[in-house]
Amino acid sequence: MNEQNKHDSLRSIIEKAVIVFVLGYGLHYFGYFIRTRYFGLLETLSIDEGISHVLLYLGHVVFLSVMFLYAWAVKNDRKYIFSFAKGNFSRNFKFALIGAMVGFVQMGICISAAVLNGDLQVIPVAVVKIPVFIFAIIAVFIQASTEEIESRGFVFGKMNCEGVPIATAAVISSFFFSYLHMTNPGYGWIPLLCLFTAAMFYVLSYYYFKTIWFSCMAHMMWNFAEDFIFGLPNSGRPAAVSLFNTVVKNSSFFYDESFGIEGSFMAIMVNVLSCVAVFVIGRYIRKKKTEEINEL
Repeated sequence: MNEQNKHDSLRSIIEKAVIVFVLGYGLHYFGYFIRTRYFGLLETLSIDEGISHVLLYLGHVVFLSVMFLYAWAVKNDRKYIFSFAKGNFSRNFKFALIGAMVGFVQMGICISAAVLNGDLQVIPVAVVKIPVFIFAIIAVFIQASTEEIESRGFVFGKMNCEGVPIATAAVISSFFFSYLHMTNPGYGWIPLLCLFTAAMFYVLSYYYFKTIWFSCMAHMMWNFAEDFIFGLPNSGRPAAVSLFNTVVKNSSFFYDESFGIEGSFMAIMVNVLSCVAVFVIGRYIRKKKTEEINEL
């Protein structure tokens, strides 16, 4: 390939990456402005604080609706947005269960480390509102899955299929995910890096496992455990109803008082190790499949 061809190829990659990023960002913020109306409506209603908090998560239905409308209008991009419908049901279900377990373990490790370091004290709540918890599971699943469809299914998937190198698509889509949280309380460079590494974990799982259900459930269980089980801020947003009342004592390597678990170096470390684990497992799965094909 001569220098001119290399230049044209690089220019094409940059153009595709920029177009997809701007398109994804535009769709999200079109939904964001609609959702502010929804939030405004919630503020006028006299409802239980726990229900109101769950309804904030449910507001991601607006983003999901915008993505579905775009899929209806642009046929060529439907496959990215409807990535959750791809694959064998039993395989998707298996990876969904594994993802949920992984997300809970990740949060459990971070919480345990913060408790052992004296940053947090976990106290059981006397009364548990079961209906609110059931509603919360549904709402958080919608919220997490919507973000996965946006960042992994659409932004990463479209870049990957349109010729943007895997590493470049993974980095850009992970920055896209992290940047969407910039308006959250306490957001800074450590939360940015934490959310970026979490996004890299999700995108690697999507790429290697060939299903978005793992990352949807890992993301969902991380958020649900953080907010509704332990009562800690989710990406800086305070909790309202939870299984445990977690008392915050101080900030350290393991916890950040402004942004929560996702503002800590501990969470970054857990995310990086998770990325390494998925990379190793993913490469093993790919090698095994290649060997099986060669034997046929």
